[in-house]
Amino acid sequence: MARLKALLITVIKVLFCLMQESKTEGNIPKPKITQTPAVNVIYTTEKMTLECSVQGDSSGLEYIWQKGDERLPDSPTYIIPSADQSHSGEYRCQVKKGNNTSDLSDLLPLSVADGRPKPQLTKEPASVSVFYTKESVTLKCSITEDSEGWTYLWYKGQDKKQILNSGSKSQHTLSSVVPADGGPYWCQVERAGFKSDHSDSLPLVIKELPQTTLVMQTKWTKVFPTEVVKMECDIQPPSPDWICKYYKNGQVYQTSDCMLNLQFANTGDSGDYKCIGTLRSLQTQPSNPIGVHVYGRRPKPQLTQEPASVSVFYTKESVTLKCSITEDSEGWTYLWYKGKDKNPTTNTGSQGQLTLSSVAPADGGSYWCQAERSGFKSEHSDSLSLVIKDLPQTKLVMQTKWTKFFPSEVVNMTCDIQPPSPDWICKYYRDDQELQTSDCMLNLQSANTGDSGVYKCIGTLRSLQTQPSNPIGVHVYGGRPKPQLTQEPASVSVFYTNESVTLKCNITEDSEGWTYLWYKGKDKNPTTNTGSQGQLTLSSVAPADGGLYWCQVERAGFKSEHSDSLSLMIKDLPQTKLVMQTKWTKVFPSEVVNMTCDIQPPSPEWICKYYRDDQELQTIDCMLNQSANTGDSGVYKCIGTLRSLQTQPSNPSGVHVYGGRPKPQLTQEPASVSVFYTNESVTLKCSITEDSEGWTYLWYKGKDKNPTTNTGSQSQHTLSSVTPINNGSYWCQVERAGFKSEHSDSLPLVIKDLPQTKLVMQTKWTKFFPSEVVNMTCDIQPPSPDWICKYYRDDQELQTSDCMLNLQSANTEDSGVYKCIGTLRSLQTQLNNPIGVHVYGHPPTLLLSVDPTEPPIYTKENVTLTCGVTEEQEGWTYMWYKGSDQKTPVNQASERVFTISSVQRSHNGEYKCQVKRENFFSGYSDSHGLSIEEPPVPKLERLSKWAKVFPTEKVSMKCNGIPSSSGWTYRWYRKQQPLHGQNTDTLLISSVATEYTGEYTCQGVHKRQVETVVSDSISIYVYDHKVVPTLSQHPNYTSVYVEEQVTFMCEVKIDSTDWEYQWFQSNLQEQIRDVDPRHATYTIQSASVKDDGAFWCKTKRGAYESELSTVIEIKILARPTMVVNLETGWADILSVDSLTLLCEVDNTSVTWNYTWYKEDEEMANETQKALHIKATKENYRSKYSCRGIRSNRPTYSMRSDAFIPNNIVLKRQILLSISGCLVVGFVLIVLGCVYLKFTRKPDKESKPEPDLFFTMAELKSRGDIGSNTDLCPAETSTDEPLTIEKTESEDPPCLSEGVLKEELAEENHNEEESDELTTFKV
Repeated sequence: MARLKALLITVIKVLFCLMQESKTEGNIPKPKITQTPAVNVIYTTEKMTLECSVQGDSSGLEYIWQKGDERLPDSPTYIIPSADQSHSGEYRCQVKKGNNTSDLSDLLPLSVADGRPKPQLTKEPASVSVFYTKESVTLKCSITEDSEGWTYLWYKGQDKKQILNSGSKSQHTLSSVVPADGGPYWCQVERAGFKSDHSDSLPLVIKELPQTTLVMQTKWTKVFPTEVVKMECDIQPPSPDWICKYYKNGQVYQTSDCMLNLQFANTGDSGDYKCIGTLRSLQTQPSNPIGVHVYGRRPKPQLTQEPASVSVFYTKESVTLKCSITEDSEGWTYLWYKGKDKNPTTNTGSQGQLTLSSVAPADGGSYWCQAERSGFKSEHSDSLSLVIKDLPQTKLVMQTKWTKFFPSEVVNMTCDIQPPSPDWICKYYRDDQELQTSDCMLNLQSANTGDSGVYKCIGTLRSLQTQPSNPIGVHVYGGRPKPQLTQEPASVSVFYTNESVTLKCNITEDSEGWTYLWYKGKDKNPTTNTGSQGQLTLSSVAPADGGLYWCQVERAGFKSEHSDSLSLMIKDLPQTKLVMQTKWTKVFPSEVVNMTCDIQPPSPEWICKYYRDDQELQTIDCMLNQSANTGDSGVYKCIGTLRSLQTQPSNPSGVHVYGGRPKPQLTQEPASVSVFYTNESVTLKCSITEDSEGWTYLWYKGKDKNPTTNTGSQSQHTLSSVTPINNGSYWCQVERAGFKSEHSDSLPLVIKDLPQTKLVMQTKWTKFFPSEVVNMTCDIQPPSPDWICKYYRDDQELQTSDCMLNLQSANTEDSGVYKCIGTLRSLQTQLNNPIGVHVYGHPPTLLLSVDPTEPPIYTKENVTLTCGVTEEQEGWTYMWYKGSDQKTPVNQASERVFTISSVQRSHNGEYKCQVKRENFFSGYSDSHGLSIEEPPVPKLERLSKWAKVFPTEKVSMKCNGIPSSSGWTYRWYRKQQPLHGQNTDTLLISSVATEYTGEYTCQGVHKRQVETVVSDSISIYVYDHKVVPTLSQHPNYTSVYVEEQVTFMCEVKIDSTDWEYQWFQSNLQEQIRDVDPRHATYTIQSASVKDDGAFWCKTKRGAYESELSTVIEIKILARPTMVVNLETGWADILSVDSLTLLCEVDNTSVTWNYTWYKEDEEMANETQKALHIKATKENYRSKYSCRGIRSNRPTYSMRSDAFIPNNIVLKRQILLSISGCLVVGFVLIVLGCVYLKFTRKPDKESKPEPDLFFTMAELKSRGDIGSNTDLCPAETSTDEPLTIEKTESEDPPCLSEGVLKEELAEENHNEEESDELTTFKV
């Protein structure tokens, strides 16, 4: 049994040593340094991780680092968390396991550059400044210092928003760009969390492909040989980079310039043209096509007229000549020629027609036209002849020869148009109403009264019409005519033997066209037919021709009624006698001589003829009454005449006429007086020298042609008690039997009213002071040197010799009532106006007053100084003195009021006054002082806080600086317009509206009309709507992650001052509390689920509240959850000296950076997903947690739960130990069974089975264990554990007693410290 135990112990040692040997068997390969990032140049503050690794099993290795000759800390990895210049150098590593040491690795040079790199951003192609849609642009980000290991980040826009992480690719290609891709770009490089500076921005300008438009410069597309054709390929927006390419009928035509110029077009240039723009590999869409057609010949215009069918035009018509190019009508300028003139008379520009408005015959002739464009001219058109005439004349001609008709008569008239033309149409009008006619002949077959009227006609042609014809009045009577039978002479009631009588038959309505029938006595048949003659003459009648006559008229078969009868009376001739009617036969020239030729038997029809000395006188009456002259003297006779009849001469009578007309002589009595006055008497006498018989005396006055008085046979005329009405020139004249003499010479009578006496005060006042001069005049009007003046004072006559009364030095005795009169012959004027004169016994008393009476007086006020004379106010000149100067008055005027307009401070001082009139001066008044002040200056103060307000807010302002005295009120203005009803110092507007917007000013107004200056303005602006605040959010995310900060901004864009802010959330039933109302922001410092919902705000200012803002809703999202897991495998826990922890995110595929925490403190430079921790007790017992970090949202995850490696490691170590023991036990049992099978001896006495396992005491007592023959060499000292360090010559370690003791003791200790783990002993 002892051997079996020894064998088992040996097997255990062998197995243990084999396990150890398997780990260190062979040489250690040469290590290799791997750097992260894999570059040889890094930058200041950049992190560098150097990892030393060997191929194969790396368990139990010790790592040795060297930088040059410097030994670095031992670790599989050497981390430079923040590089600086001191980290530059050459790095090597070496590994060691036991006594075996590897070769040194290859040198790894590392250089640390100063500063942060700045990449350079370029584009490809580089020369292109503008890119177009669908082009490709490659952005290249290059690091000139070092290009290895970088990750390239790309940014766009002013906010440098990251758009791409292209990994290790240093370029970013934008394929098939659009304008939205334009903007500034930046790039940045990153490796292992280290970021460079941003590159300079690179602006990309990306535009839509331009549009090409083919524009015809020559404005027409159809041209003629030799014309110029110009077209331009217009590329919009323009760019000099684009090249134009022209196509004609689909074939490339020209690629050089964007202007296509065909200088001399020919038919070969016809075709459809297009153009495109080309740039690099781009080309625009084809332009619009333009078809160009070149005709084969030069054009010849066609000249036509409008209206075309008219061959003759008339004055004032319009004619339009049209010049048309049948091939093409575009772009032409039209030239017009007339007659033989080779130069165009008119150029109508692009108008292909020439309108001759209101033509005249001078416009007639031959016309040509020609078209021209851009210097190219067509052929001349064929000529077109225009015939232009004056409008014809129309004449209405009556065909029936009369215009007055009777019922059933026929009326015919013709409208005659000259010169005649078949084109003209006649129109008839009756009383300006058009008649329905179709011919120029108007035929009314059976006239009636409705056909009466004024007829006219006109000619019409097109829109023309002639002047109306001559009017013809047609009258249709209402009944059958009845002729009127009269005799000629008509006034003769009796005819005498041998006379002729003409009977006339008249139609009063109309006398034209009649045939006249005559009847006598009772015969019913006409005795005579005089045809168209409407009269019947009876020559050399006798009494037998007397009797009754009738007549009747007829025309065109129409007969009138019979006339009334006419009676004729015929007698023999009468006898004549001359009778003298005047009572004297001697007369004066122009005197009337009357004589009568008496015809018996009398008859009023007979005319008398007078003869003087057998010479016939021109008389028309049987009474000879004429104004005689000397030629009228002679012997007179008379005869009677009637028509052509004459009686026998009468008896003779003689008459004598003087050679001249008599002229009377007029005189007055009394003769020496030239002027008479009222109530005096004048006698006028009229005398005639030739003959005084039979005269009547006539008296004339002034210009009156009719006598004012007839004194009969009395030759004088007395004017008693004359008045001025009798004033004037007088004449006299004598008359008898209607004959008047010449007028006498005129005799003027001057008769006046008694003059008026007026006592006139020359000194203009009646109250005097001692020594003043008193002057008065007795004014006699009208004036006359004949009158003498007399003065009276208090009815006592004064001794004066002149009409002027002069009192040189008045005294009190001169006081009294003065009067005066004028005297002439026995006449005396009336006593008129008395004048009272008063002489004071003392000098005048002066009283000085000032207005305004209340001080102070303000500048620009009007100050009135009044100097009053208490006794008398008339006639004074007022003199004003200032200060001590009493010689030079500051003002002198006839008014007692001295007004200083718009006073100034310079008017301050003492004032006094003095009066004078003529040469009299008073003394001085008492002085009065003036004190002048400037008006106060108002200052407008706004009492309410805000100048910009909203409807219904209250605005108040105060006008300061005005004294509080009762004399001042206030005037308020808005927009320089007064505000009525506002007169206090405070303006209060309790609820404003938009009309209250404006500049406000105030002004003080004194009751004396003093106005201060208008104050400076205060501007009040009233918005036209209520405030609606704008709610915004920053950052502007609709979804917010837990713990993120969100700031809401409540902005009043109109006026952002002095607002209080109220905040509301949909989850709360009331306003959000604990928020400073002065701040326009509300910040959720760390969002949570309770913040999910809608937010809004409202503002308040004073009593004014705004509307609610817009609503912003946010959704609160949970952050990704991080979990720390142990990556180190079960089998590796006992063989490695470090553990690897992984930070993993649940349910997400995004890329994260990581932050690790140890005992809640952030671990510097640990940003990878895996965390490597050394296998130490301290590290195993620490709490580890992690958090994911990224540049995009969410920028970090939730922090993981704390992870303690010790718990997992102990559990895994225990399980591994148990598993190892089970395996070893199972192997031992198998080996034991095999051994027993082969060594067991049959039939031997059985003994108790020995214990197969040795205790520790037995192992110590065994001398064979630990001898030189042991599988493992003996320990030098059982108290010290074996080290795992060895050289290449050393043997691999074996499991010794000391090692076992130490491991067992450590396991026991760990088991006792672990939670909920059962300890056990071997």
